[in-house]
Amino acid sequence: MRIPWNIVTKNFSPGDARLPLEKKLQQKIAKFDRYLAHFPPDAVHLQIVLEKHPRKDRYLASLTLRVPSDILHSEEAGRDLIGAFDAAVKSLLRKLKSYKSSLHSEKFWKRKERREKLHALKATGFAFEPQEKGEGPQKSEDVVRELFNQRYKEFLRHVRRHIVHDERTGDLPKDAVKARDVLNEVLRRALAKADKGPKRGGWLTSFYQLIHEELLRQRRRWKQKKPGPTKGPAERAPTAAESVRAEVPPVDIAARKDVVAQLEQDMRNWPRQERDVFELYYVEGLDPEEIAMVTQQPLKTVRANLESIQHRLRDEMLAQKAAA
Repeated sequence: MRIPWNIVTKNFSPGDARLPLEKKLQQKIAKFDRYLAHFPPDAVHLQIVLEKHPRKDRYLASLTLRVPSDILHSEEAGRDLIGAFDAAVKSLLRKLKSYKSSLHSEKFWKRKERREKLHALKATGFAFEPQEKGEGPQKSEDVVRELFNQRYKEFLRHVRRHIVHDERTGDLPKDAVKARDVLNEVLRRALAKADKGPKRGGWLTSFYQLIHEELLRQRRRWKQKKPGPTKGPAERAPTAAESVRAEVPPVDIAARKDVVAQLEQDMRNWPRQERDVFELYYVEGLDPEEIAMVTQQPLKTVRANLESIQHRLRDEMLAQKAAA
């Protein structure tokens, strides 16, 4: 399976030159192949938008590349269509190299499982022809929606766990808030800013930030209310041990899933800030800078919370050793 790509044109039609134009575009986007090797083909898509100015002899070339955890975008303008497109390719290549570099610099415990899966994939590249006209994302909202759906199960698990914690601590009434409703609102807000993109960080961080903002809104909404019981089965949240998705190196004490499972019994008594940091760092794999953006905590506070959590984990491991 090769990586799909599509072309959207505005204010002009390639006409008889369509096939030669497609060939030129395919040759230029082949420069991305080496940087996309080992990425799951179904997690990557390139949207090419070529637009002619309605009154001037000027073109705009926009490239939007969906990768496993973000959306990269570049656009360049010029009198020559291919020249503008070539400049946009070079700009996107720089962003893709930076993105790949950030993946390589992640902590070992966050990368091992991902690396093993990616190395099992054969190198791939873009399809030899674009998708048929009308297929693939036509607008920026479509690209954002696809990335969101790609990570939907992870988001759903994350929201369910937070709702259960809030129910246990009395911050939310039992069964008052459904995880899927939270995610529907998050997607609505994300699509509303699809054209501009996140102000800080990438789209994955932005999704988590919107999730936490919506959960906060729900807590505030129910703070003074005491609704009656609702019908229907309660949603089950995965345990922390089930949710930890990456193996941790020996130096990191969070590798012990039995420790994490035991701590889950005590987490309801933790300060909310520590609980949020634990979830985002050990379960979701975000780094401290990303957590600061998601939770709106100062980076210094996030690091202090991580240190406090490490002490809790060490104490739990010592207690288990003593009981063994």
